[in-house]
Amino acid sequence: MPYTNVQFAGYAIDTAPRDNPSAPPTYLGLNNPQQDIEARVALMLRAMTTAYDAVAAASPPNPPGSTLTVFEAPEFFFRGTTGAYQMDDVQLAVALLQAIAGDAKWNDWVLLFGTIVGTSTPPPLPWWNIFSATPKNEIYNFALIQEGGVAAQGPDGATVVMKQLMSGIDFIAGAANPGGLLLGEVQHMSAGPSGPGREQQQVAYDGAGILTMDGITWAVDICLDHLEQRLQRSPQLPHEEQVRIQLIPSCGVLNINSADVIAAPNGFIFNVDGNNGSSATLQQVVTVVPLQLQTVAALPYVPVSNADIVVPNASPPLSVSPNQLFRRGAGNIALYAPLAIPAAQTVPGAQITLRWNASDDYRFTFKLVYDGAGTYSTVMCQIESAQIDFHGYNYFLPLQMVTGDRAGQPVRIAMSLKPGSGIYQGAIWCKINVPGFQFEGVALEFSSDVNTPPQPAW
Repeated sequence: MPYTNVQFAGYAIDTAPRDNPSAPPTYLGLNNPQQDIEARVALMLRAMTTAYDAVAAASPPNPPGSTLTVFEAPEFFFRGTTGAYQMDDVQLAVALLQAIAGDAKWNDWVLLFGTIVGTSTPPPLPWWNIFSATPKNEIYNFALIQEGGVAAQGPDGATVVMKQLMSGIDFIAGAANPGGLLLGEVQHMSAGPSGPGREQQQVAYDGAGILTMDGITWAVDICLDHLEQRLQRSPQLPHEEQVRIQLIPSCGVLNINSADVIAAPNGFIFNVDGNNGSSATLQQVVTVVPLQLQTVAALPYVPVSNADIVVPNASPPLSVSPNQLFRRGAGNIALYAPLAIPAAQTVPGAQITLRWNASDDYRFTFKLVYDGAGTYSTVMCQIESAQIDFHGYNYFLPLQMVTGDRAGQPVRIAMSLKPGSGIYQGAIWCKINVPGFQFEGVALEFSSDVNTPPQPAW
């Protein structure tokens, strides 16, 4: 049975670097990255348990299966003393978080653990190129969103959203920070290009910002991505369910940016920010045109215990103060009363589907997408084959694919958009070289107006 209500719990904790007027700013944490991660996971579990107890203490209690509790922590909760973990340590953080979320008590919860920052050290320059600029460390800043409970334990109930843009305050800039990454030393790695439909996740770890979980369509845009309207640049496609819950983990978002709100009428936007003491803000869409948001008041904040954390696997035993990890200690839980989940609504517009049975082994399905005004928006192609599993993936054009089938035979597929002819404004040009079928030319012409039928070449 689908959920009828949603309850938000924000972990309001300051996640910015220590900024002491008498000393250079520094990233807080433990020098041993594995111990640092274990301590932060233990504190995260403490915050989750504080929120759980606060929800359980409410009267009347939420009946099982009726109310979904959404727990959100801010950006940069996991980064360590260098500003980013090596990727092996990132995997440890993900595994430990998924382990604590697998307890049955987290049934009916969705958990966004802030963001995890990872880095890949670039390979050294070859000897003949030593006078070139030193390559920068690649940075991956992402949010892990996990369904709680035993049934959703591990990767089956998880997804990841990558941050696209790096802010000038994301890393320490121009100051001595021994062992720490500086702003000018990093290169931010992001998800793919913008465009209609491109933020809809097709696989759980592709990093896109719109996803489906627990029967609800969500959007996640991290800090600067939200301020720079990442999701607006990649609008949803017709017939997709509109976003009902939009989450913004951040460290520097002072106000929700109405220009990047994509939640449907009565949908929710929940921001938990980790800068300057931290805060949580919940708003609900009242009207879409013009956009009007209504702030939802939080219940009294519940403090998370600032007692020392015992690092589980340290030898000898290690106790850590939350102040060693975060500059203002263990933080607070901002809890909100349960609210009704809005009814599902779909994006207006139309799709025209054309199937090309190119051969016994290869079929191409083109989807021409038109917006609510009937104007061409984008085109996608699905490929089916008895020799390769394409997993139902929607490919956006242009497409360049070079691979092999199960028998090791080469498969080459190229597609691009070209001007059309006559009454058609656009065309899909293909060069296909697969076992048993070859084609080069215009496969399909189409109009910018949904009312003009497309013209296939097959």
